[in-house]
Amino acid sequence: MQKVPEIFVVAGEPSADRHAALLGEALRRSTDVSLRGIGQSRMSAAGYELLFDSSGWSGIGVVESLRRVPKLLGNMRTAARHLLSRPPDLLVLVDFGAFNVRLARRLRPQLDCPILYYFQPGSWSRRADYTRLSGLVDHVASPFSWSTELLQRAGIEATWVGHPVLDRIAPPGARERSELRSSFGLNDDNTIIGLLPGSRATELRCNGPQMLAAAATICSRIPNTHILLSVASNQAEGRLREMVRRAGLQERVTLVPGVAKIARAADLAIVSSGTATLEVAAAICPMIVVYVGTSLMSLEKRIRRFSIPHIGMPNIVAGEEVVPELVDRDARGPTIARVAIDLLTDDAAIETMRERLLQVREELGTPGVSDRVAALALDMIGKVEVR
Repeated sequence: MQKVPEIFVVAGEPSADRHAALLGEALRRSTDVSLRGIGQSRMSAAGYELLFDSSGWSGIGVVESLRRVPKLLGNMRTAARHLLSRPPDLLVLVDFGAFNVRLARRLRPQLDCPILYYFQPGSWSRRADYTRLSGLVDHVASPFSWSTELLQRAGIEATWVGHPVLDRIAPPGARERSELRSSFGLNDDNTIIGLLPGSRATELRCNGPQMLAAAATICSRIPNTHILLSVASNQAEGRLREMVRRAGLQERVTLVPGVAKIARAADLAIVSSGTATLEVAAAICPMIVVYVGTSLMSLEKRIRRFSIPHIGMPNIVAGEEVVPELVDRDARGPTIARVAIDLLTDDAAIETMRERLLQVREELGTPGVSDRVAALALDMIGKVEVR
């Protein structure tokens, strides 16, 4: 009887937890497999036995991240000891480069199993330097075609698998969209605005009030407007409801878990920069990308002279501005509201944005990403038979 392969997956962020959960489900569709790892609620629900719950491990900016260093170093040492004492058949690292690259460096000389990096750090950058991964991992499953080419140029075996958001979110048809809106007690006559302030406490604190202030203005200017406000799995609804109350929007806001339903129902989404922008793009939902940092984060940007052409993933994928970006001082309620109202009252602009977002979606590959990564993982451990 063939041994059931054991795969250990490390995911330190909510988005990585989601990718890893989908990978676990794809692996189990293919064969009998034992899943262990470090992750969060979605991995646990997908059947992983977790060594650590990584909720709260990730931070935004240097200052916030530094506060987590002592705990993360301790967790890394424990994880390394565990993996060396009980080596899996395959180690899969998912994003979270600050932790996972160091873990690979610590394990590589002694760990007797292949290492697959899924969704390598900096994968979005067209100028990334992947030399630090050389010799640390056996293969990389990359979400973007250009980063796959950069990896291969660095002498690293890599496969373009596509972006896993395609496995979760598809553009809705007209009937499906109407039915989804009806599930919220709304109809096609409503103007629906999606608010996605982010999953981290800092993002919610910085983005939430500005987004809700914009929503209040939009509701006052455009009749029959309703707001769908995203609630992340790690957020307390009470805090969000208090923010809604302060904005005077209790009768206009519905709290909705996650992103997908909002993106597929809304006429326009106002989205915090990050993974959610690609989720909304995958649904071909017009959007405005906003980013409000803390004072310390703004100071850090000035000191490091951090500058990139775009912050929103749809614009990064396209290499040009497909959706508006409002950053820091520009990402204030009145400005967000003005840009949103201009879009909502310009049918041609909205249609053009939809067409360009469809092109962005096509750049992400094709659905079946998790199945492709699962096949690659099983091939790396020499178990290619599937049931």
